[in-house]
Amino acid sequence: MAEAAVNTDFPVWALLPKKETGVDSFLSKYPKYDGRGIKIAIFDSGVDPGAPGLQMTSDGRKKVVERYDCSGAGDVDTSIVVQANNDGNIVGVSGRLLKIPTDWTNPSGQFHIGIVNCYDLYPAKLRERIEKYRKEKLWDPGFKKAFADTMRKLQDFEKETPQVTTLKDKFTKEDLEIRMELLSSLEKKYCDPGPAFDCVIFHDGICWRACLDTSECGDMTSCKLLGEYSVTHDYAAISTVDQFNYSINVHNDGNTLEVVGMCSSHGTHVASIAAAYFEDSPEKNGIAPGAQIVSFTIGDNRLNSMETGTSLVRAMIQVMQRQNDPETRIHIINMSYGEHTHFSSSG
Repeated sequence: MAEAAVNTDFPVWALLPKKETGVDSFLSKYPKYDGRGIKIAIFDSGVDPGAPGLQMTSDGRKKVVERYDCSGAGDVDTSIVVQANNDGNIVGVSGRLLKIPTDWTNPSGQFHIGIVNCYDLYPAKLRERIEKYRKEKLWDPGFKKAFADTMRKLQDFEKETPQVTTLKDKFTKEDLEIRMELLSSLEKKYCDPGPAFDCVIFHDGICWRACLDTSECGDMTSCKLLGEYSVTHDYAAISTVDQFNYSINVHNDGNTLEVVGMCSSHGTHVASIAAAYFEDSPEKNGIAPGAQIVSFTIGDNRLNSMETGTSLVRAMIQVMQRQNDPETRIHIINMSYGEHTHFSSSG
């Protein structure tokens, strides 16, 4: 008897209860009533502008139109102002010599500079992964070679000199033993403070632009120059290893750089449920594929992604300031955010 065919395809259609909630039947009857012209504010951990399904709306507009980190975790002090020397170089806050690309347009000639620790931007899980990667790549090869060489020298010495009789032999053995102890101690006390990126900001006559020296060697030509996200919708990944997308905003006449990332993937998940649009895979669409997203990060990376009262107030102020402008007005706020409950009667 022939075996019955079994459908092993993942039931993508079941990820959202669109059939049960009447979304599918409503959109089939009114296909243009899919959230077009509606802006949804996502109060959460931040929305990834590079996520699939969050690129365009069903009517061809940009999906994630604005991004803000209301927690302050991504703020960088860029109040130091410098000018390039005759060779087109400036000295960053780190002390590195930064080569300014010739194709940057800076009418004033002034650059605001600051510095940011990359680990301050990463979500906790990503930081753990990158710390492990950097240790395996940058620390382990040199440490393991030094440890193995020292151990071999000590074993060879003990084999060749079973009895230490001279002062020279005594010092040689003690030196090798101390090296072993020191290397073991360094391995136990290993700590990676993370990469620090110089930040350079300037106004090109149209909008503020910023560049993070992710090369860590002053090669600004290899780093992406970003404009303010609300104006240019520019974003970039810090590296191919982390694939962590960030964008920028500039405040206080260039004296504060806001680096906007994500403190977890939750905000991107929420935004996708609300408004994801997949042109070739409509079964993956969110509830309102025509809606646009404004991301407000209320989770604070410094507090393990916990939201704060300050971040909530800042987000609400941003929403209220837009209500009189039809172009930027927020129509819906989504805030599915909170802490784990520890007791049955609270949380």
